[in-house]
Amino acid sequence: MGGSADEVLTVSEERARARVGIKWTRYGTDVIPSFVADMDFDPPQPVLDAIRGHVDRGDLGYGPFSAELAPVYADWQERQHGWRPDEARVRPFTSALHALEVALWNTTDLADGVVVFTPIYYPFLDAIAKSGRRRVECPLDPHGWRIDPERLDAAIDSTTKVILFCNPHNPTGRVFDAAEIAAVADVAERHDLLVITDEIWGELLHPGVVHRPLAISDERFAGRLVTLGSASKTFNLAGLRTAVAHIDHAPLLAALDSMASHQQGSPSSLGITGTISAWTECDDWMHAVQRTITARRDQLTRRLAADAPTIGYHVPQATYLAWLDFGAVAVGRDGGNHGALGDDPAEYLREHAGVALSNGPKFGTGGVGVARLNFATSEQILDDTIDRIVHAINQLEAST
Repeated sequence: MGGSADEVLTVSEERARARVGIKWTRYGTDVIPSFVADMDFDPPQPVLDAIRGHVDRGDLGYGPFSAELAPVYADWQERQHGWRPDEARVRPFTSALHALEVALWNTTDLADGVVVFTPIYYPFLDAIAKSGRRRVECPLDPHGWRIDPERLDAAIDSTTKVILFCNPHNPTGRVFDAAEIAAVADVAERHDLLVITDEIWGELLHPGVVHRPLAISDERFAGRLVTLGSASKTFNLAGLRTAVAHIDHAPLLAALDSMASHQQGSPSSLGITGTISAWTECDDWMHAVQRTITARRDQLTRRLAADAPTIGYHVPQATYLAWLDFGAVAVGRDGGNHGALGDDPAEYLREHAGVALSNGPKFGTGGVGVARLNFATSEQILDDTIDRIVHAINQLEAST
């Protein structure tokens, strides 16, 4: 299928800086950005062609319509993961976060508990807080980012209503195994909890790893599961603002069907067009991305081992995100428990290295002394990023 040329997966810093999105404009020309989860690669050519066709024809009237996403999403999931979603249960949204917030609003009450496996993508935490729901943290084991079944069970009380799952996991890059997923299913069934699973990273896997949607992982999820999907991460299309949710939960389906259609929001015609193109024409481009981000992951792994061995790092199984622990860097310089870079290494590195990473503490428990790095970029930009980090750390350690 279209977009297989390797050159689509290279980018110069000059081309990247010409973009107007937040990644390359937020911090200015002296900083290399490695924070927001956008890839620096151009999107697939068939997607660009499909959108350009609408523009060139002046075709910005009504349609295509969001109902067209359901069969395409079902085909995509079946082809990639062996799961055939029920098209009648697929609903369109403008993003996974939009779907999450709508689900929480319609299935929980103020102060109800929502379980999250921390560290976790921090907008999830913001969505819980801003909806007036209660965050229930279940920290992952920091020695491998595994789910602890006993810790999960102990976190549940009478007002806990939802488990928010993210698999593959952002920010650690874990793909949870069958035993961990079974533990979540067991707790959800025993306590009658809704499970909302964000699976938008499900195709960005490294070799030897398999992603199984929760919907086919354990029969105990049946009737209590909302699966969030989007082409945004796999195909670098976040700005198209298009997502879907497969809703295997009768109360939420009934709540949505009782709402006015426009109250729920909808993707734009260009977002629908681009998403359909991605899910039907761009498998070869996706495979090239998988190879490329694995090469960048391995590049990062080699460089850290050789040049910055004090940075803690679990090699991710999926995604293009690295969760870097700076807690052992120049330990003792300021008498603190999290090394000389402090509780929020991203702040230090922006100031002293000219590199913008994501702030670890925002991701909840497990984020202190840690920062998230996005390695979906060119070999040269990643090397420059690592060089700046290493130089800043070497200067700091030389002063201790």
